[in-house]
Amino acid sequence: MPTTGPTRRRPRVLPLASAISAGLMLGALVVLVAPSWAQVILFLVFGSVMALLVGGNCWLAHRLRQPLSVMSSEQVSLDPCRQLVAGRKPVLLAAVAGVPGVLAGAAAATHADLWQETVRGAEWGVRDPILHRPSGFYLTTVPWYRFLVDFGFAAMVASLAAAGAVHYLYGGLQLQDRRRRSTAAARTQLSLLCAVLLALKAAAYWLDRFEIVGRAGELGPRELAAWLQAKSLLCSIALICAVLFLSVPVRHRWMPALTGLVLLLFCSGLIGGVYPALVAYLG
Repeated sequence: MPTTGPTRRRPRVLPLASAISAGLMLGALVVLVAPSWAQVILFLVFGSVMALLVGGNCWLAHRLRQPLSVMSSEQVSLDPCRQLVAGRKPVLLAAVAGVPGVLAGAAAATHADLWQETVRGAEWGVRDPILHRPSGFYLTTVPWYRFLVDFGFAAMVASLAAAGAVHYLYGGLQLQDRRRRSTAAARTQLSLLCAVLLALKAAAYWLDRFEIVGRAGELGPRELAAWLQAKSLLCSIALICAVLFLSVPVRHRWMPALTGLVLLLFCSGLIGGVYPALVAYLG
């Protein structure tokens, strides 16, 4: 009987190589047209971080996939998509990581002046009597922190979408199978991304406090205190929701975390909008 020789394995494609190969080509174009080195630095740094986060989570979801031993009808319908992806993994990985990276880098390049002002320091101006921060902090540092939080939020949303798509494609997530909605690997990765996302939302609520104090002249004393209390409470609720998502891999249940997320959405409208408006109306 003829013996078959050893099968030739395809080389594994590292996400770092794919992201850097796409980033270098696009970064070279930016260097040629960018008017300042600050914009080039911000483009390369934030673009690389975004590409590595999205591409790395996509690659990790692919590595954590489980063999499709028993395929449901839902997975059978996705088999043509898996065959289409199988021969184009390097190109698809570079695209999934490179496109968000370019968009994030371009957005960061527009904040070059704000970044330079923040680096030089913002300890100038009169300090406010509530949080005891100088005026320069509200004009430069707070907007820069807001951009960092928004960047992290966008990176986590893109990473969550990419990892979720890979897990769904390879059976880690199943919408029609009620007995097995998700695998342990999919639950762990997606719940951790959701926890980071909610932690960033808590940071956004905390930054809202500084923006409210920055326009304290437009608000009355009671309305200002109500807004600060509302944002502090929403920050605490967001952190509690983040802890609930961290417990998903241990408890193997999504329901408590999703319930907390619905509670946060409800409180953001009630506490973050109705309560300060009611205090202003009664005051």
